[in-house]
Amino acid sequence: MKLPRTLTSDSRNDPIDAFAYEAAHEAAIAIGRIGRELEAALEAIRRHDATPGANTDREDLLHDAAEKAMALIIQREAFGLRASQDIRDYYEIPGDVMVRIGVVRKPRHNNAE
Repeated sequence: MKLPRTLTSDSRNDPIDAFAYEAAHEAAIAIGRIGRELEAALEAIRRHDATPGANTDREDLLHDAAEKAMALIIQREAFGLRASQDIRDYYEIPGDVMVRIGVVRKPRHNNAE
């Protein structure tokens, strides 16, 4: 059986290996970015819940966090990482966010127009 090639000092001039390395690098950056966005969305929910009389719609915050979680799951699966339960555990995603993953909301229309 032939083993897959890796990016070694002998293969750095191979454009296919260089492309694979660059693609993996960009995927890792994208996964990290969306992970940070998910963390920020979850923190917004926690701040909302801790603020009496918060004027942000909690439902909007939940859907925003669900969209970020779904994007992270999709990015990871595209990279070959399939354990989405790990994401829930690592980011401590609440159930009210998890049940909204994949739910598409109708766009709100601004009545002021």
